[in-house]
Amino acid sequence: MLAGYRITRPEEAGRFRADLVQISVYRGMKGNLGRVEACARACREIGRPYVIHPVNYSLLDEDPRTLSELKAMAEWSDLGFILHDEVSPGGGRVMGGPAERLRRNIGEMEALAPVSFEDAVNVTDVLWFWGIFARSVTLDIGHLEAAGIDALEFVKALDPGTAGKIDFVHMHRKHLLRGGLVDHWPLVPGCRELAALGELLKSRPDVRAILELNEDETENNLRLLYALDEESRALRASRLKGPAPK
Repeated sequence: MLAGYRITRPEEAGRFRADLVQISVYRGMKGNLGRVEACARACREIGRPYVIHPVNYSLLDEDPRTLSELKAMAEWSDLGFILHDEVSPGGGRVMGGPAERLRRNIGEMEALAPVSFEDAVNVTDVLWFWGIFARSVTLDIGHLEAAGIDALEFVKALDPGTAGKIDFVHMHRKHLLRGGLVDHWPLVPGCRELAALGELLKSRPDVRAILELNEDETENNLRLLYALDEESRALRASRLKGPAPK
């Protein structure tokens, strides 16, 4: 497993020892394109791999400026361009004309960057969305828990096809309501979110796990991720050796 954390400013690119970072950009923030470029340049200067994650941007937005901004960001991408799952303009599954428009716009993004879709909008039906539209999946374990889904059981029940698409995992914990959210809290030892990641590592040992925290616990949480990875590696090694001879 590779582990990383999110950044919003270029000076954060090398703040912690990690394998990668996620450049998160939020729609409505001033100077978004310049911010993405500055962060990407900072990552390239220190040789740190990165993904770009636009938040609150939709590929179904009919405003041409939205697609234009997304294309500009995608051109700066490195390991991946993480977008949210989508719903139809009236809500629910994307079908008919909107589905054709979404496929067309996904194709334009994929021509510029490796696109991965995260469970964020219609989390309880995201397996359907991933099955229809996603070549690559970003599993947000915190979003599962926030939606009332047991993340550990969700991972255990994944079919091999979907599990095989998971390239990235967003890690944060469900806890108390704060700022309209119940997730994006730091991880703690023994939490179900870490257990779910440990289960995923059995089938996807090379996944990239990215911390999305609203508290300054990144360094401690990176340690938890690396410790989990070591445990997972040791478990896989012991299974390969098989039982000790009697």
